[in-house]
Amino acid sequence: MRDDKDSPMRTRQKFIFSIAIIFIPVIFSFLIYGFFIEPYQIEIHHVWIHDPYFANILGNKTVVQISDLHINTIGSREKEVLRILDTLRPDIIFLTGDYVKWKGNYKTAFAFLSQLKAKIGIWGVLGDYDFSRSRLSCLFCHVEGSGEFTKSHQVHFLRNSSDIIHLDQGSLWISGIETYEEDETSPAQRFQIIIRKEPSIILSHSPLLFNLFSNKQDILMLAGDTHGGQIPLPRRIWEMAGYDKNQLYSQGLFQEGSKKMFVSRGIGTSHVPIRILRKPEIVVFHFD
Repeated sequence: MRDDKDSPMRTRQKFIFSIAIIFIPVIFSFLIYGFFIEPYQIEIHHVWIHDPYFANILGNKTVVQISDLHINTIGSREKEVLRILDTLRPDIIFLTGDYVKWKGNYKTAFAFLSQLKAKIGIWGVLGDYDFSRSRLSCLFCHVEGSGEFTKSHQVHFLRNSSDIIHLDQGSLWISGIETYEEDETSPAQRFQIIIRKEPSIILSHSPLLFNLFSNKQDILMLAGDTHGGQIPLPRRIWEMAGYDKNQLYSQGLFQEGSKKMFVSRGIGTSHVPIRILRKPEIVVFHFD
């Protein structure tokens, strides 16, 4: 005999079961894609910067940004980065930090950096992960057991300092500032060395340092650190989680007045090795 009282419950159970049958494979497919496919689909991201000063000096140059490698071994992803760079034949490479995993293998990162080549030069800054083994972080710049600058790679690391490139069309200042941690020192004092009247390119691992500059300053800041969030989440969730960098500057190009910033999604991952709709990228800048 049919029990009519149980019919609504059975109907709901069948509905829930049907939904599960549909969505569990979808979720599983997304996870497979996020862990094993997208993190290795490196995208060449072309970005146009509209600025006559930079266009005059860099308009015919191939300028590339790489960020957040988080290298453990030189595997397929790292080899693909090197292959793409060989194809691009960059004039300038800018690096915006986090070459190692947290307390990871520094020697592998040094070996990767030694394979980078650019016609004019390579400039970079360190990220917070690069300081996870503080004694080894010194080897990015210096020979072990010596105060001499390393010759194992061509990267000019800028540590709250500036450098200048002299090109046919003019000179360009490049400055690097390290991860900002709030203390009693005012930002103006800490980064006084890089505040210039001339338009400058600023390298920073953290995009939050963009807030230290006046809207009247003609700068182009290149940053990373966010990984684009690795997965798409509403800004409100990033805010609740305390990730101001992702809430404000998750990825892409930002402009406030004269100052501009591009935040790269980077190459590697941190915390969880997943990317969904946030492909790793090598950024190529075009100036006009």
